[in-house]
Amino acid sequence: MRKAGDFSFSSTFPFAAIIVFFLLCPSPGCGDPHSQENLSPETSSEKSKTRYTDGIGRTIDIAGHPTRIISLAPSVTEVLYLLGAQDRLIGVTTQCDWPEDARQKPKIGDLLSPNYEVIIASKPDLIIASTAGNDRAAVLKLADLKLPVFVTAPRSVEKIFETVEQIGTITNCASQAARLNQQMKDRLSGIEQRLRGLPPVRAFFITWFEPLLAPGKNTFENDALKLAGVDSISADVDDYYPRYSLEQVLARDPDVVLTVAHSGNPLPDLKQLAGWKQLRAVQAGRVYELNPVLQHPSPRFVDGIEELVQKLHPERLP
Repeated sequence: MRKAGDFSFSSTFPFAAIIVFFLLCPSPGCGDPHSQENLSPETSSEKSKTRYTDGIGRTIDIAGHPTRIISLAPSVTEVLYLLGAQDRLIGVTTQCDWPEDARQKPKIGDLLSPNYEVIIASKPDLIIASTAGNDRAAVLKLADLKLPVFVTAPRSVEKIFETVEQIGTITNCASQAARLNQQMKDRLSGIEQRLRGLPPVRAFFITWFEPLLAPGKNTFENDALKLAGVDSISADVDDYYPRYSLEQVLARDPDVVLTVAHSGNPLPDLKQLAGWKQLRAVQAGRVYELNPVLQHPSPRFVDGIEELVQKLHPERLP
């Protein structure tokens, strides 16, 4: 498992989601192609290109108004749709399934294995990857091929705001990105107000059941859980997604057990399993399987937080 602070890409789990999120900018143009807000990019020596620093510290020259964009991760695709830049998407991964229209976009491989030949033949003027899903070596190989690869690093809720701002600036959708970020902040502020005065709920979040994995320190999941009034019992572990033992869970005896739906690794009935059935949360029926959108490092994660708060404190949300 990777340690916190390692900038290697996360490629452990495929996260799918189906909750619909409000589209802020349905128009394909996204505004003035000469607008370059927020990132304060430097003009490169090559005319009509702008130099940016991406989420992992690389500098990249990108066309002033990219019109042929490839997304290498579902979270990136979701952001592009929410910004209204979907008509410029010429390729997505097989895991990009939201919104429904994304399923119809040309496929350029999957999260871990992009098809280099297809990508090169597509002649993109912008490729956007993410540390949340993509394989580092595969992405850097695309960069070595002199393709314009911008890497996002949404390792926290704050970094999601930053990622939306970055993509908005690069795609000339800066004003739409600002509105999208403000909408997220307003919704999160509303959740915070409704939870005010309540003690935090101690939870064990199951990232994967066999083997048993949980989110550790500096992961997006634990950051998101805090916004739902949840203290994760695995948040003090240095690894990103450490193996966790049943004995550790029993020793900490959380108030609730949380997970998301995984088609390849479904959660069994914990009431029927030795050890697990001793937990207070299991005995009280406080085991909640949530929509995978909670783990999406895109604006859609707010839907997941609202769903979790609704389950934990139904009296606090309308």
